[in-house]
Amino acid sequence: MNLLSVPGLPELVLAFSFLLVATVLAWRFDLPFVIPASDALEFTGMSYGVPLSLIAVLGLYLIVTKQVRRLIYYGLAAIAYGVILIAHFNVKLWMSLINPTLWDDFFWKTDQALRPLVDAAFAVHRGADMILPVGEHLYLFAFLAMFAGSIIVHSAQCFIVFRKVIFTAMLVHVLGALSYLVMPAVGPFLYEQGINALETARQVHMYGGYQALVAGGRPWIASEGSQYMFAAVAAMPSLHVASSAVFVYFAWKHVRWLGVAYLPLFTFIIFEAIATRWHYWIDVAAGLALTALAIAITTALFRSLEAEEAARLR
Repeated sequence: MNLLSVPGLPELVLAFSFLLVATVLAWRFDLPFVIPASDALEFTGMSYGVPLSLIAVLGLYLIVTKQVRRLIYYGLAAIAYGVILIAHFNVKLWMSLINPTLWDDFFWKTDQALRPLVDAAFAVHRGADMILPVGEHLYLFAFLAMFAGSIIVHSAQCFIVFRKVIFTAMLVHVLGALSYLVMPAVGPFLYEQGINALETARQVHMYGGYQALVAGGRPWIASEGSQYMFAAVAAMPSLHVASSAVFVYFAWKHVRWLGVAYLPLFTFIIFEAIATRWHYWIDVAAGLALTALAIAITTALFRSLEAEEAARLR
C-alpha cells in the first residue's frame, strides 16, 4: 500500500517531524515553547477570523457536496499546517538566541551593489499606489488572495495537485524556519526606511519586540513571546516571496488562467518586499531557491502516487 494515498498522512508526518526538531532545539538551547496569544495578529490589522473563515467556507462546501474523502484530508491538513506554523514561529522567535550573529551588514552591501533594482522597487510601489487606492495594503492582501485562490481552485479540481500545493507550502515553512538560523538578518529597514507607511509602522512594532527579546532573552520569551509570536523579525530568506512562488508555479502548470492572473500580483509582491525594506534582494533570491527545492522534494515524493492515479484512469 502506498502510504501517500492515505489522505493527510504525509502532511501529519511532516508536521510532527518538524515539531520534534523544534522541540529538540528548545531542549538543546533551553528555550521556552510558546503558543500565540488571542490578539497576537492584531498588529497586522487582521484577526484569526480571516484564515478561520476560509477554512469554514471550504469545509462547508465539502460537506454540502458530500466530498467526504476531501473533507477528512482537509481537516487533517489543517491540523498539520497549524502544528507547522506554531513550530515555525517559535523557531523564528528563537533565531537570535540560537545564532546571534547577524548578516545584515553584508546583505546591505549586496543591496547597494544592486541599488538600481532597489530604486526600481520604489518606483513600482509609487506606480501601484497611484493606480490602486489600497496600495499600502496590497503586500499582504495580494498574498492572501493567492493563497485563498489556490486553495479554492485546486481543491475543486485535481485532488493530487491540491495535496501537492498544500504539502509544498508546508515544506516551505519548515525549510524556511530552519534557514532563518543559517544566516540570520533583521532587514534593510535598519538602514533605510521603506516607502510603505503601513509596513514601516509594523516594522517599528516588530523591531521593538526584537530589541526587547535580545535584552530580555529567555525570560522575555516566556512572558511576552505569545504576544509577539507573529511579530518576530527574520529577513533571510523571504518566505513571503517563497510561498507566493509556490502558488504561481502550481497555478501556471495546472490552471493556466489562474497562473496568468497571479503574475502581476507575484511581480508586485517581489518588488514590494524590497520597497517596504522588509527584505534585501538576496533574500528574494534565497526565497525562490527555497521554493525550487520544496517543489523538487514534493514532485519526487508524489511521483509514485501520480503514476498510480494515471494508471487507474487508463
